[in-house]
Amino acid sequence: MMAFSRLEVLAMPIERIIFRMVRSGLGLAILCFSFFASSAQSGVPSNSFSFLNIANNARVNALGGINVSLSDNDVNLFSFNPALLDSSQRGQIGVNFSPYWASTKFLSLNYSPSFIPKKGAGNWAISLQNLNYGTFQGTDAVGNLTNEFSANDFSLGLTYARKVNNISFGITSKFVASVLESYNSVAFLTDWGGTFKHPVHDFSIGIVAKNVGFVLKSYGDIRPEIPFDLQVGTSFKPKYMPVRFSLTGHHLYVFDIVYNDPAVNFTFDEQGNKVPKKISTADKISRHFVFGTEILIHKNFNLLFGYNFLRRKELKINGLGGVAGFSFGANLRLKKLDFALSHSIFTSPKGQTTFSLTWKR
Repeated sequence: MMAFSRLEVLAMPIERIIFRMVRSGLGLAILCFSFFASSAQSGVPSNSFSFLNIANNARVNALGGINVSLSDNDVNLFSFNPALLDSSQRGQIGVNFSPYWASTKFLSLNYSPSFIPKKGAGNWAISLQNLNYGTFQGTDAVGNLTNEFSANDFSLGLTYARKVNNISFGITSKFVASVLESYNSVAFLTDWGGTFKHPVHDFSIGIVAKNVGFVLKSYGDIRPEIPFDLQVGTSFKPKYMPVRFSLTGHHLYVFDIVYNDPAVNFTFDEQGNKVPKKISTADKISRHFVFGTEILIHKNFNLLFGYNFLRRKELKINGLGGVAGFSFGANLRLKKLDFALSHSIFTSPKGQTTFSLTWKR
């Protein structure tokens, strides 16, 4: 395993830090997963278990929905990158709740036990996610009422992370299932992550390969797609500014993630015929990024804002503008409790509202 000293890090340019992370064993593993995924598919596929992509924490929801580099004393962050789990989160319990679309409810729990077998053995945590779609009225082929049924997605995960000097490595193993009436699908997935945190400056880099694994049981003859993703991000605070910025790239294993519907996104040629509107290279690149900002008003109170380029492009109403893709929230820290509230906008003004409560020992 590659490691380097504190003095070496202080004198090392950023490009060398990134290069050495890629040279490490974790970097090689993530690049292998990325190559496998890119060779197996083109574009972002529609998939099952898509609830794993929902931001299950108010802070990250406010920062645009994706963040893999925010290194902080918050037990909820390791569900976005397992390498963000550290010893400062031992004994913490995080509860996150979103009254999602219609009657759907999204709940997640994160816990890092304070008991560690021995010093330097790393950190452990468990997580649970549940997306409850509610109850539905069943009917037969001619419309006669039958029994009611429910639908649920859930994930149970175990995370291990260890820090070596200024670099942390982590892995999450997840048992994932989707249940719809009498049909169900089961998968075993893993997240592989790494972070670098500067020992002096408020600067960190994170990288994670999410949802690497295989399907154990399919919906009958329908085999679900796994929502693999490769994400890289950075968070940094300028020395004399009360602001922390985050920039995160997602779906980095494929270049073109544009959903270009010719029925909506079209123009006319010289003869008046409809032709699909071309998407520029700059537009294709921008859709890979999420930008977040924390305004550090007080050490115990922050305001948060985010902008998701992909969400903006795909959910805004043509010709009407709106605020789709924007998100905002606030985080309050007390002695034993942290409380966060956020709202991300999908189609004005509807979106995802998330409440988070973290208890600290």
